[in-house]
Amino acid sequence: MGGWVYFDMGNKEKESPQDKSEDNGQEAYNTIQAWIKTIPDTIADIKANGTKEDLRNYQIQINMVLDKLEDIVKDMKTSN
Repeated sequence: MGGWVYFDMGNKEKESPQDKSEDNGQEAYNTIQAWIKTIPDTIADIKANGTKEDLRNYQIQINMVLDKLEDIVKDMKTSN
């Protein structure tokens, strides 16, 4: 015999869009910070095993990520 399963959803707190945005901003910031910590080892690896073009492309990527990090920090400051 089949039975019904009831889920009590009444006790769940709903997160506001602003809270989600702040969480997403913080998560993005933390992810970028973690990636930044890998930069010295990655550059050393590219210098040892890659080409000058590989290094140049990675440096461009670093600059793009740093620009994005600045944008995230600005957004986090304006949302507070």
